[in-house]
Parts: sequence; structure tokens; C-alpha cells
Amino acid sequence: MTADPRCPHCSEKVSATATWCMHCGRDFDSPVDAGTGTTVLDAGGGRTASDLETALNAGDVDGIRAALSRSDSGPTLVGVGLAAIGLFTLPLVSPPGLTLASLLVVAGVGAVAATKATVDAAIRTGGKALAFAPFLLVFLDVLLGYLLSGAVVAGPTVLLGPAVYAGVVTYAVRLYRRR
Repeated sequence: MTADPRCPHCSEKVSATATWCMHCGRDFDSPVDAGTGTTVLDAGGGRTASDLETALNAGDVDGIRAALSRSDSGPTLVGVGLAAIGLFTLPLVSPPGLTLASLLVVAGVGAVAATKATVDAAIRTGGKALAFAPFLLVFLDVLLGYLLSGAVVAGPTVLLGPAVYAGVVTYAVRLYRRR
């Protein structure tokens, strides 16, 4: 517990949740613990939801990653984010007429990512699931076409869109993991 939070600039006492000093008027991210010299957030053992919001608003990828990694709900947030990305991008490369199947696949991608223990594992596994999703939908479309008409009604060009999509998703996951 932080006994004596202080302004990191003038060392006067401030509230543990302060973001500016009433003594010197300067802004700061977090007050400093007088005993340890660490920020109150670091001394408390984690970051808050407001840190994630601040990082999102600033577009700070490293701050977002740090806030998600320290959060117990980080993998769940990654799962929701991947599902949202899939909800808007998957229809661009999926066969038409498979709306319900697309929604189920998107929910599955989110669920797979949300069940992982860490944010990195959620991104890695959820990203792979999202990259594989359009191939699953093409396979389902071909299977349904075969079962209903008795013939395969798709050519090899139907795999071009899913292949490009898988490449872009895989590249984005690798780019994130390199940071």
C-alpha cells in the first residue's frame, strides 16, 4: 500500500489518483511513492482500465500491450477485438449466403482467443483461427453445394481471397509479436 503519494516534480503530497499537482500545477501519469520512489501504479502491482483507455486514445501500441498484459481480462479483450475485426473483414473474403456460419466462426475465433492464459497466446492462437476462418467457410460452401446439387460448384480461384486474407492476418500477428 502506498502511504505517502507525492508529485514526481515538486515532491509535495498529492492524492493517490491525482494526474496533476495542485502545488506546482504540472501534469504527470502517476504520483510517486515517497518511500520507494516508484510510481503509485507500479507500487500497486498493476495498471488500471484508464491506462488502457489513455493508450488507446493516444494510439500507443506499446502502452496498449502493457495495459492488456497486466489486466486479468486481457485475453478476453483480445478475443472480443479479434471477433470484431472478423465481423467486419471476414464477409469481404467469404462466400455469399453463409451469414449464420460466418457469425458462428467469428464467435468461435473470439472464444478461442479469450480462453488463453496470456495476451500473447490469445493473439497468436486467435490470429491463427482468424486466418483459417475464410478457408473453413469456403470448405463449408463447397460441401453444402456438393450435398445439395451433387457437384462441386467452385473452382480454385475461390481460394485467392482467403489466401490473401490469411497472409494479411498472419503478417499483422507477426508484426505485433515482434514489438
